[in-house]
Amino acid sequence: AWAPHYRAGEDAVGGVTVRRFEVASGRDPEFKAVERRVLLEEHTLADELDWPRRQGPHCPALLDFLHAKGQSYDAVLFWTYIYEPTALGLPIVPERSVLISTAHDELPLRLAPYQRLFALPRAFGFLTPEERDIVHGRFHNAHIPSLVLGIGLDPVPPADGEALRRRVKARGPLVLYLGQVSEGKGCDELLRAWTSRTSLPDATLVLAGTARLEIPVRDDVVALGRVSEAEKWQALAAADALVLPSHLESLGIVLLEAWQQGTPVLVPSWNKVTAGQVARSGGGAVYDSVDDLIPALDALLARGPMPGEAGREWVARECDWRAVDARLEWLVGLATV
Repeated sequence: AWAPHYRAGEDAVGGVTVRRFEVASGRDPEFKAVERRVLLEEHTLADELDWPRRQGPHCPALLDFLHAKGQSYDAVLFWTYIYEPTALGLPIVPERSVLISTAHDELPLRLAPYQRLFALPRAFGFLTPEERDIVHGRFHNAHIPSLVLGIGLDPVPPADGEALRRRVKARGPLVLYLGQVSEGKGCDELLRAWTSRTSLPDATLVLAGTARLEIPVRDDVVALGRVSEAEKWQALAAADALVLPSHLESLGIVLLEAWQQGTPVLVPSWNKVTAGQVARSGGGAVYDSVDDLIPALDALLARGPMPGEAGREWVARECDWRAVDARLEWLVGLATV
């Protein structure tokens, strides 16, 4: 809904001036119909150009500020390509901009508001090498300086994984899915594979996240619903493996969080982003089809803690805030006028 959370106006956070702008309108109530028409049906150029406003957040005060004051900043960084503050804001200050696009191979990337956007920044920050390859392949902009920025992660808070295991009455391996439980995230495939498995008889599948599909009522499937931050870390500490069956991601953040807890992960080989994360870290395994999911999970669990520990070491190195800040400073330097 893009409802206001912070008060609009000037604030100070940690000694840094923060200016927040009022959202004039959130997501259009008819946006689902607009989305279907623009992405899948016959439509006009005007429909595409109106997409950012109707998707929300529509924030003309921020755009006006960039128009009036943007030139007074040494650099302006824009996170996430798809929303109006970036799609319309970056073209106001292209000569001093960095775009951290968080793009993946999705239909909106082909819309008119973004065709010129990806040619304008002074530099790009990408979350993964796979995101960089998608952007370069689609927009032919490899000549613009870029860096795989990644993300920084705070230390893991204390978490009692055994308490969660007792809560869900896990007898054997605990397999976790963390995120929205929906077909769009591949959870229908995960549940189909799980309920037809012939191995791992004592394992328990725990689904942590808002359910958008029907979950079978079984002793070996536990749906926690939406969980708190503390419960999330408990679940990651309790898990013997995390499965992320999503087909499309710009970055599997939950994989990084699992590795912080030393938990190995399983992802589909056709998701180039998450499979790439697993390959670079050594923190898990991939499966090649839905039929292969349970055999691959069985093999991963048989490897014991080694993949999870490899993931932990990789995240400690790559997601350390000092390393990420150094990369970010390099990008800011490229954009500084």
